[in-house]
Amino acid sequence: MPVVNGDPLGEWKAVASGISVVPNEWVLLTGVYDAATSEMKLYVNKDVKGTARRGSTWESYGPLQIGRATDKTGYRAHFTGDMAEVRLFDRVVTAPQVASMMTVKPNRKNYWQLDAENAGLSQDTQDGQPLQLATGTKLYTLTQEEWDDPFSAKERPMVGKGHLQLDGATNYAFTASAPVTGASSFTLSARVQVASLGSTKTQTVLSLPGAQANRISLRYRYATDLQAGKWELAVAESDGTSARVKTFTDSQRLPNGDAGGQHLAVVYDAVANQIRLYVDGQLDSTAYGTDNTLWAATGGLQVGRSALGGGSEYFGGVIDEVRVYSGAADATAIQQLANPMALPDM
Repeated sequence: MPVVNGDPLGEWKAVASGISVVPNEWVLLTGVYDAATSEMKLYVNKDVKGTARRGSTWESYGPLQIGRATDKTGYRAHFTGDMAEVRLFDRVVTAPQVASMMTVKPNRKNYWQLDAENAGLSQDTQDGQPLQLATGTKLYTLTQEEWDDPFSAKERPMVGKGHLQLDGATNYAFTASAPVTGASSFTLSARVQVASLGSTKTQTVLSLPGAQANRISLRYRYATDLQAGKWELAVAESDGTSARVKTFTDSQRLPNGDAGGQHLAVVYDAVANQIRLYVDGQLDSTAYGTDNTLWAATGGLQVGRSALGGGSEYFGGVIDEVRVYSGAADATAIQQLANPMALPDM
């Protein structure tokens, strides 16, 4: 904001810090000026990312400019990109009100209910790419008659009429291409049940592989003499064989082997440079942190293993209700997804 209406003597500026500008990523920008305190605030999405004091005031007489600035030399600083939902208020907008304007929702790319298979494929709920079952990998399913019979001796799947049964050795499923790459915000989730809490190996539930590293790997970290088994999120900082890997674990909601399984979700917010691991809809204080790598996975989503080394960290147990979204789901959406039921409208 210029100091005066005339030859420039400088500017009062609130500059965002601690975030990345991500190409092709929608973001809500809100500028607020409080005349009572002479303070300017810049919100990025729902968080204040820049503040500044304004030491002078003057009135603007020209029309509002959208996508460009103007001064006595003419129009300048033209914006290249898309804009939507431009709003003006003649008052101070509070932080809760800014948060309420976050109307851009994550876009669902895939939802595999894993209730049926045909020719080695489990179809997406709508028209997304199918989940391919590796050789020897099968779904455990109920017939309609078994599903309708409350006295059936067959074990009920975790959700719906079927789930993915994995042996921990060679079974897994995958997509032909990456539904999301990790170069922008995304959300992954699944309901899982580990077969053995006494396992002595790391087992991957979901992973997004690059050429030499996993963009992310959501996995079961086995128990040791010193600590219990945990759900762990591993993030490689680059696509290289010697890439540094950061890990985040939930120390409160441990793997339990319950018949209904546990809901796991990974949310990456590229604008806030933050990645989060939710277990049963909850976010532990040790299960999130900074991730500003922005490198893109190149391989298809792996369900039940890591693709590194030709295949490793095979998961033994059950996986169901696998979902992929572009965009970062908020805590409320994750809590809804954690309910043990099919939610085709989410």
